[in-house]
Amino acid sequence: MKKIGLFILAAALAAVVQAQEKKSLGSMMSKNNILNHLDVGVSVGTVGIGIDVAVPVTDYVRIRTGYHFMPRFNIHTNFPIETRNGSISKLIGKVGKIDEKLEELGFDINSEGYEDYKEMLDKFRNVEQKDYVTVGMKPNLHQFKFLVDVMPFKRNKHWSLTAGFFIGSSTVGEACNLEKETLLLEGINAYNRVYAEYPEKGINGGWLHEQDHGKEDPFYRYGLAGFPLGYFADGEKAMMVPGKDNSVHAEMEMGSFRPYIGLGYNTHLSRNKKWNLNVDAGVLFLTGKRKVYVDNVYKFNDSELRLTGEYDEIYLGGIGVDTYDKYYGEIMRYTYDPETDHEEYIYCGNIRQHVDLVNDLHDIPGKVGDLVDFVSKLKVYPNLTVTFSYRLY
Repeated sequence: MKKIGLFILAAALAAVVQAQEKKSLGSMMSKNNILNHLDVGVSVGTVGIGIDVAVPVTDYVRIRTGYHFMPRFNIHTNFPIETRNGSISKLIGKVGKIDEKLEELGFDINSEGYEDYKEMLDKFRNVEQKDYVTVGMKPNLHQFKFLVDVMPFKRNKHWSLTAGFFIGSSTVGEACNLEKETLLLEGINAYNRVYAEYPEKGINGGWLHEQDHGKEDPFYRYGLAGFPLGYFADGEKAMMVPGKDNSVHAEMEMGSFRPYIGLGYNTHLSRNKKWNLNVDAGVLFLTGKRKVYVDNVYKFNDSELRLTGEYDEIYLGGIGVDTYDKYYGEIMRYTYDPETDHEEYIYCGNIRQHVDLVNDLHDIPGKVGDLVDFVSKLKVYPNLTVTFSYRLY
């Protein structure tokens, strides 16, 4: 019994000591403001809408973490459409009168050979006559953050210096045509399909420009329709066409890790210090190469007209007619082998996927070029965020 009593006494003393140590540790943490409360908040600012969690480490240091996302709003801009002759709207008008011109020249527009052309051309000539497609640019910012606030002033804990990082998806934005533009893009695809087949098949075996009406032949005069994207490094032209789904699309990428520095101001909104307000102002440093990817880009020679040898020994840039009065275009070439008496049309332009507007091309025209230049030079992203938080304990 005596041994049992001593054991109980020792256990009791150990419990008292442990409780005292816990009380002492808790008192020390509370006194020094170490992990003694937890703030949960919501925020809104230039990095989007988010949730925040903050805990103090000492009287002078606070750790914050959270998640931010940018709502998917649209910023509209116009993407110019171009042909060899410049104006897509004039081309639509020309194609609209092509039936009349064919009949005038003696072509039978009711023949079976013209039915497929007519069906495709109808999609093109019934669209709105304009020289651009409107696209919507959408942000795609989803980021986690980890920040350390340092309050350097002993008697003023409102102000803080902040350092940390944001990390999120490498795809930070995208652009796509508005839904109302689908009919126009479908019409462009239909016209380009006729344009690609016309050099080889003609219309019922004939070509408009062979009737000494070259200037009135819309295919001969206008060529490929699409979106001018400047030039590749080797000087060949880049022209994007709509995808098979009758859409145009672009994606912007950069590094997913973004260091952050800034200033902060924190204050209480209630007497019991339960409700608080925090304001952050700083910059995210954007890492990695900026990239803007697009698909369905034709790469072709855009040199001036050069009539070549008897059998087109070298590629003919622009438009032209060889000694056999055959048609040339940006992406098609007639070839003939006199030894085998073999003739065919082949694609001269090569269509590329995943072309980077920032790093693969140069001299991009218009607003698209201005936007690409801005993106390529973008090094930092500003942060101005207001956070309302509630102290759970």
